[in-house]
Amino acid sequence: MTKLTEIDLEFDFSDAIDAMQFDDPAYHGGNTIKRVDFIIEYENLYRFIEVKDPDIPGVANRDGFLTKLRSGQLIQSLSGKYRDTLFFRSVQNKADKKIEYIVLLSMARLDAALLLNKQDQLHRSIPLSHSDWPADSAAVCVILNMEQWKRRFGDNSIRRLSAGTP
Repeated sequence: MTKLTEIDLEFDFSDAIDAMQFDDPAYHGGNTIKRVDFIIEYENLYRFIEVKDPDIPGVANRDGFLTKLRSGQLIQSLSGKYRDTLFFRSVQNKADKKIEYIVLLSMARLDAALLLNKQDQLHRSIPLSHSDWPADSAAVCVILNMEQWKRRFGDNSIRRLSAGTP
């Protein structure tokens, strides 16, 4: 079973061929490349996953995160992480499958309309397609909250470690 952790969230990627913590500084050394948290490999695709978890118990500045989200700063950061990761993987010759970019925003008080609006902004900021490209840069690009993540990937695909449940 392949499990990866991002602070207080544990992800189960047992159905994957490979799962790596892509933002590990030991892997990248001192370069300034922006990177997604995880790259998960399946038979026909790579899934780039970025996790933002302002609902961590005891977090000091949830309102600051919401301000960053509403101002567009977060979207610029998310698109930069995707583009730099795609560049890195392309130079490695590891962009040979379709790519899904999944952003998890585990903030319970986010409403669905704001998530959709930010997802549209992310699509434009990456960008996903261009008339000179033979294919889209990502086959899927979504921003999900915890509930949406569990519906898409299963209830056991993620758990909050501080909740103490297996």
